[in-house]
Amino acid sequence: MTCRILGLCAVLLMGDAVIGHAEESPIWRQAGMKLLRGAVNFGTGWMELPKQIYLVSQAEGWMTGALRGPIDGLGMFVTRTVAGAYEVLTFPIPVPPQYRPMFQPSFVWEQDEVTDAQG
Repeated sequence: MTCRILGLCAVLLMGDAVIGHAEESPIWRQAGMKLLRGAVNFGTGWMELPKQIYLVSQAEGWMTGALRGPIDGLGMFVTRTVAGAYEVLTFPIPVPPQYRPMFQPSFVWEQDEVTDAQG
């Protein structure tokens, strides 16, 4: 049942070619994007662990990546998973304003703007 709901949300959202301009989208589409984003982040939060190990290794060397990367990854795993659950539970309510993501990047596979500016 959950897969069907998520699939329906994904199909509805694919009709909007400009997801980045959420303030121009209808309310139901913004709420659907919040639900989809929350469900994806809840399910993929664990991917923060290898991502943070890689990012710290690239920025500060493999030794620091091996030691501090798992700690950063664990923190981001908890943060992204809890934020995903929160977005799923509150998807009909426009909090944060205009259904914006709780933090950036919106999904684990997107590049962080801070990382892009530094390197």
